[in-house]
Amino acid sequence: MVKKWVDLSQPLFNGMPRVSAHGDVTFWVDQLSIQTQSGVLEPRITHIEMAAHVGSHIDAAAHFVPGAKTIDQYAPDRFVGPAVVLDVRRDGVVTVTAEELRNAEPAIQPGDMVLLYFGYADLFRDEAYSSHPYLSDDAADFLVERGINILGTDTLTPDMPAVHRPPGFDWPVHRRLLGHDILVIENLGPGLKEILNTRVTVATVPFRIEGGDASPITPFAIIE
Repeated sequence: MVKKWVDLSQPLFNGMPRVSAHGDVTFWVDQLSIQTQSGVLEPRITHIEMAAHVGSHIDAAAHFVPGAKTIDQYAPDRFVGPAVVLDVRRDGVVTVTAEELRNAEPAIQPGDMVLLYFGYADLFRDEAYSSHPYLSDDAADFLVERGINILGTDTLTPDMPAVHRPPGFDWPVHRRLLGHDILVIENLGPGLKEILNTRVTVATVPFRIEGGDASPITPFAIIE
């Protein structure tokens, strides 16, 4: 049986979108020149300086829950499994509701990864990316009740976007999901468009960062 591999990540680059709490992102290359017995070698060494929460990444429960699991404490099979990819496209700072998720096709099953395509993956380099849709509180509650494994979105966060938050904002979606050990993927890429409204196998394997509350990932779907 032929398999197709679909990349669901965003690229990494200087100046990539992020919230202010995540700090700067810097990539640079050292170009070396080494004299060897066979001649001059000129190897490149790329350096990366960024928070684990920038770009396509997965949050561990420890991100918001004191004493909860860090990213290196999950078994590898936690990051590979069945996923449902839902087309919930909309414009602006508006919510997706529990009713929409309850009536989604394919239906959300216990143990699923639920990947939401708001239509913002293509805006990753655009200023509009920071004013994105998000999950309502009751949508997060529904996902907890359904017992999903992982939630992923093609936005900076499943919570209300940072530039629109009121004073005292308390990250209700993150707290609800991570509080029930439902992991969170942010900044999924435009590859989602290839698998909308389907049920597929997805791999989201993180780095084993000791004590880490998140990790960059290159998620991909496997279509048979």
